[in-house]
Amino acid sequence: MDLIEKFDAKGKESGNAFHVECYGSPIEIATAGGAISSLPGPRTYRLADGRALSEYSEGKYVIVQTGEKILRV
Repeated sequence: MDLIEKFDAKGKESGNAFHVECYGSPIEIATAGGAISSLPGPRTYRLADGRALSEYSEGKYVIVQTGEKILRV
């Protein structure tokens, strides 16, 4: 997994600040001619401290371990 992006977020109700990291796993595809190309694969979001996030809407996430909703700023 490659780090694609970093951004800040805040707790929807708590207002706490969070640092989010977005990781991606490119998908490699080989053509009939043997050329290999990459396409963007699925993205995984985590807090900087390693806790997992689940995206429930664009720019809106839930911290899996606590259920706290956070918003991209």
